[in-house]
Amino acid sequence: MAVAADTVQPFGRRGVCPALSAPMRTGDGLLSRIAFEADISPREMTALCQLAERHGNGLIDITARGGLQFRGLTPDSAIALEKDVLALDLPLRHGLAVETSPLAGRDDKEVIDARPLAAAIRQEAGRLRLHEKLAAKMSVVVDGGGRLPMGGLVADIRLKAASLSGKTLWQLMLGGPEPTATRVGLVETQAAADIVVSLLVHLAARGPLARGRDLDHASMRSICGDRLLDVDVADETADKSLPLGLMTTAVDCFGVGIAPAFGQLPASELAKLCEQAGALGIETLRPSPNHNLLFFGPVTACGHLLAVARETGFITAVRDARSSVAVCAGAPRCGSAFFPTHELAAFAAEECPSLLDGSFTLHISGCGKGCAHPGTALLTLSGNAEGLAFSISGRAGDLPHGILPFQHRRTALSRLARLYEKEHKPGENAAAFLARRGKGVIVAALRQDD
Repeated sequence: MAVAADTVQPFGRRGVCPALSAPMRTGDGLLSRIAFEADISPREMTALCQLAERHGNGLIDITARGGLQFRGLTPDSAIALEKDVLALDLPLRHGLAVETSPLAGRDDKEVIDARPLAAAIRQEAGRLRLHEKLAAKMSVVVDGGGRLPMGGLVADIRLKAASLSGKTLWQLMLGGPEPTATRVGLVETQAAADIVVSLLVHLAARGPLARGRDLDHASMRSICGDRLLDVDVADETADKSLPLGLMTTAVDCFGVGIAPAFGQLPASELAKLCEQAGALGIETLRPSPNHNLLFFGPVTACGHLLAVARETGFITAVRDARSSVAVCAGAPRCGSAFFPTHELAAFAAEECPSLLDGSFTLHISGCGKGCAHPGTALLTLSGNAEGLAFSISGRAGDLPHGILPFQHRRTALSRLARLYEKEHKPGENAAAFLARRGKGVIVAALRQDD
């Protein structure tokens, strides 16, 4: 039995998401994705790894939103994968994407546990079957604050917790990642779910191409009415560091953040790590935004797992240059990609570690879609038909500041790294240096003739 043609997502089109029941064609076969609403056990992740090897090409991606992707499927094996995954009875996300931090409810730094509010939105949206009428990539982020930064995730509708005089309010934002989202106003917890569902109903009525960014001021005011509060709160600077390494997540609750290099790894390697985790007493784990994996268990077990992960090549600290690179699958695994992105990412991490000091994200995208890092990055390199486009403080697909011949991609990064090493002030990190020198200097360094 093969996957029906109308269930395979079209290749290379914006706004299309692969799913377990609707895989997407790409460069190395069909691609299928799952996401979780709760933790799973190391044993369950090991079972998923075995399915990736049995039905696909044995590669697994951890996505920018914390999803799990299976690569290299065929029409027949995609059907078998779906059947076998569903048989595991995992807490898979279905319907509208209403996302919270994987640390929600156990984060000692969160303003509030966002899960009850997210569950209320998810339940009502499901009752109304809104996911059948909304855009495929429609997403709601409910951010209770805390250790794991959610602001980089693109969201059509975002609620972010804020504290005012001991009371929790929610900042309502629309469209894009948090830094560029439209800030609508503050709402109280008891009104927040109803407001979000009303906005979703309005978007559904406008058709499957409508997104949060399309809501105009008049529509927002009409929907929200006097439930928007006439108060303001300070926009606190969020901790943008990745949750890597050992962390205390709550009283007697510990976690360890680990990431595969460049968001992708052989399923066999992940299975070995999960087997070790189970043997050490790790109880649960969760794929996390920023291409990470979070494991939870006793502090001793977490510490031992961190050491094992470090020794076997996983990223375990932000000082690892690889953690500063957001990169998609690239050619030949993605048919949209114009060049092999992982090759350039590995070169950057190995040859330009001083530049990749954790102070900014280098985004390397095979094409203009920017799947690995939808938000802005201080430096974005993306492939197109003309060559390697680069943008300063922009996104893949933006009008570039310049285009390099593909054969100059390594030397361009090397020049920029040498410029930083030569001219930065004592104690000045790479992001501060590049901001001080400005776009003109960065562009000149990248475009200099070899």
